[in-house]
Amino acid sequence: MSAAEDAGAPPWGIPATLAIAVLAFGLGQAVAAVGLSAWLGPAALAGPALPTDGTAVVLVVLAANLIQTVTLVLAARVRGGAAVAYLGLDVPGRRDVLVGVASLVALVVVADIATVAAGRDLVPPVQIATWRSAAAQGVLPLLWFALVIVAPIGEELLFRGFVFRGCARSDTGAMPTIVLTAFVFALLHVQYDWVGILLIFAVGLLLGWLRWRTGSTTLVILLHVLLNLEGTIETMLMAG
Repeated sequence: MSAAEDAGAPPWGIPATLAIAVLAFGLGQAVAAVGLSAWLGPAALAGPALPTDGTAVVLVVLAANLIQTVTLVLAARVRGGAAVAYLGLDVPGRRDVLVGVASLVALVVVADIATVAAGRDLVPPVQIATWRSAAAQGVLPLLWFALVIVAPIGEELLFRGFVFRGCARSDTGAMPTIVLTAFVFALLHVQYDWVGILLIFAVGLLLGWLRWRTGSTTLVILLHVLLNLEGTIETMLMAG
């Protein structure tokens, strides 16, 4: 836990933290579904092409993460003190940044080598399809913004920010929280196959460990941004 967190308001209890997190996520998804329904029509929500529709992905990511983040910030403010401190949004130290970047690069290199060695696609087909759809629809800049900036901020504020703050109340509770948040974080990426979900679980473990060791949600947001940037560049190159 960072010094800012120590000096801030005490966290919500574990049941309340989990309930608020579910509420924030659910509200975000509900607003995104309503927006998609208004944009594409109700029947489109069940369409098989929806996960690879570039415009739909942009709308879902932007709307869901905005509502989710606002809900979490309000919950932190209701608890008292500054939401910035509650969520662990500080300026990470240079050493922490270097260790974090090096750890992430090592994980990505190992994952890519293992993927290629196993004869699997380096970039999942769903990502290529989404990219090509966004290019055809003229929304590639918005897709970049949604995937590289918005999604990492929203996901890390939820898992390694709010949930971690409320559930990792001691060093004893940190490891179960790291594993739980990584597990749920991975399962939510339903657009990927089991190998992709397993890799995302590994990323979640690394980000959770770094959040615990440094006390900085800002650091893991930065690393998540770099990870998504690397994945988006790979997708661009593979999609032609």
